[in-house]
Amino acid sequence: MTGLNEGRSYRRQLFDEIFDFSEDDSLLAEDVEEDESAGDQDMNKGGIGAVANTNAIEEGPLTGMLFPCISTMFNFYKEHARLKGFSIFKRPAVNVRGGSRKYQTISCDKGRKAIGAKSSKNLEPSMSRLMVAHRSLNMDMKRRLEANDIAGIRPAKSIRLLEVQAGGPENLSCLSKDCRNFIERKRRLRLGDGDAEAIRKLFVRMQRNDPEFFYSFDLDDDSRLSNVLWVHSRSRAAYEEFSDVVSFDTTYLVNRYKLPFATIVGVNHNGQSILLGCALISHKDANTFKWLFKTWLEAMGDVHPNSILIDQCENMRKAIREVMPNTRHRFCLWHILCKVPEKFRGAIDYDSACLEFKAVIYDSLTIEMFERNWNEFVVKHGLERNEWLSKLYVDREYWVPIYLNHTFWAGMVSTQRSESMHAYFDGYVNSMSTLKQFVEQYQIAMCDKIEKEFYADFKSKNTVVNCISVFEWEQ
Repeated sequence: MTGLNEGRSYRRQLFDEIFDFSEDDSLLAEDVEEDESAGDQDMNKGGIGAVANTNAIEEGPLTGMLFPCISTMFNFYKEHARLKGFSIFKRPAVNVRGGSRKYQTISCDKGRKAIGAKSSKNLEPSMSRLMVAHRSLNMDMKRRLEANDIAGIRPAKSIRLLEVQAGGPENLSCLSKDCRNFIERKRRLRLGDGDAEAIRKLFVRMQRNDPEFFYSFDLDDDSRLSNVLWVHSRSRAAYEEFSDVVSFDTTYLVNRYKLPFATIVGVNHNGQSILLGCALISHKDANTFKWLFKTWLEAMGDVHPNSILIDQCENMRKAIREVMPNTRHRFCLWHILCKVPEKFRGAIDYDSACLEFKAVIYDSLTIEMFERNWNEFVVKHGLERNEWLSKLYVDREYWVPIYLNHTFWAGMVSTQRSESMHAYFDGYVNSMSTLKQFVEQYQIAMCDKIEKEFYADFKSKNTVVNCISVFEWEQ
């Protein structure tokens, strides 16, 4: 233990010699506070230059160097790493004294985890700007991008303008995809003046007139509206009778904020599509879907559907497994088949491959027949290394009809019922509808939909339904 303690003491002494944050060197404890914004300001004002010139930064930190704060020290290291072609990160701080930090460990980004690599004679500093640690948008860039987006300027033009002002894309502190991600994130969460409050008041009024109307808001870390779900009272009543199978879809983009309009659709006794709930969501990640499903089930008395039809989305599937573990789910077969022309481009005899693939799916009468036909098809058309097909085969129980025929699906094998419901809303909302207008128009659309369902009930009770076939059992 003595040798271990001596080793620690030596390392601490060596660290103190290199980066001394003690009070003896005129740097008081209260001055040593980690403030990222302050560090950024030091960078902008030449804070690193106050400690060392450009040559010193490229040479790297030396014994005896003093820094005004940890942020400035880190920025010095970060700039040195950028010039040399690698990146760094801060490890968890130790030895906190009186709320102030005395020691800070800085590591190369390769120290995060064990990796496999081949040796290289030299680092390539010109590539360091592509590393995540060296990419960032400063406040001026963020303001320009957001202002341009509000003014209707396309992202490509905004990014091009930044590149021209910087003297070329190689001089920007970020990549174009970083700019696009920032624009998309701001666009999703940017509401009109008073829009969120207007929706809340609208929902409160709707619930006052109809106590069975359900709604729920989900706020982000900045207390801004992130997701909203609402369920009409008629939808809650209908679900009590038609909870066996539902379709869930998020492909309908209608409002000016680019928030996906998610719908949960069922089928009633007249074969009509019925809306069982809808939401506007800001992201399509697993956590958002978990919140949506949990909240929707709360509105429906925690009655889980027997089966649900979704897109081929891993985040959706993950959320369903956690929130509705006993609900059978399947992927939309139509969306899968739409990808066949693109995925079979390298197949031997392309036209024949497309036709035979559908035959394998629809004409296999048993699971054993399907698996045998699949293997023969893949070998015949040289698609053994097709990653898309390999993934489909792993997930075959979620989309191939022969694996799903024992479950009741109300005639649904795709999310087209959801999409037909989306088309129905097209007559009431458009891409320029505000969030408040969208919800108000939803109310009008629902009234019209309810009237059509009521008329279908009338027809089913007062007219004779024509049979599709000539079989007596259908009559």
